[in-house]
Amino acid sequence: MIRVILIRELRLAARGASGTGLSLAFMALFILLCGIALGGSTPALGPGLLWLAATLSALLGLDRFYQTDQQTGALAQMHLAGTTGLSIVIAKCISFALTTLLPLILVSPFLALLIEMTGTAITGTVLSLLIGAPAMVAYASVTAALLAGQRSGGVLAVILTAPLLIPVLIFGTEAANAFATDGLGAVQFRMLAGLSFIAVALGLPTSVAALAANRGPS
Repeated sequence: MIRVILIRELRLAARGASGTGLSLAFMALFILLCGIALGGSTPALGPGLLWLAATLSALLGLDRFYQTDQQTGALAQMHLAGTTGLSIVIAKCISFALTTLLPLILVSPFLALLIEMTGTAITGTVLSLLIGAPAMVAYASVTAALLAGQRSGGVLAVILTAPLLIPVLIFGTEAANAFATDGLGAVQFRMLAGLSFIAVALGLPTSVAALAANRGPS
């Protein structure tokens, strides 16, 4: 069932590619403006800027997580068809990772060139983004599930998700900086992986419970 839902989500994402385009445009504009404003300081701040840009850009797509399907009744139909809440959440998380977060990570090396980051710094940042991606997706899922019944919760979603992502942002930036000296063996990468594991372990069941609460009594 996860495969069926995932294929549906990917097809819908392909039809509404403007959402992904908006996130990419926001990330590019953010990096460009930071490069202009900070000038010569941007290479040293590069990993943090890319992490912040990717995080904020990903949060722009939270309304595509559950809200649309909740409002159109698609989630209710999935439930009536016997689809478990966990299957829905897993499929939605994979879809969000592939259609929203992955494009942001893939474009980040090119944006890093705008702020004159070194090859090692770019590699470390991309690796840290990949390792931290599960945490970003899991926390985004929790917030989106909590706000699935709201007609417009874009700003509120960012406000609720940002505090959860602060530790991920900190260790992600530190891991990227530590890559130059310690590589993937840096303790920061292990901490980041641990944060992702905890986020997924807590985020999936919490998302299921939040969707069930929004759905109401069966």
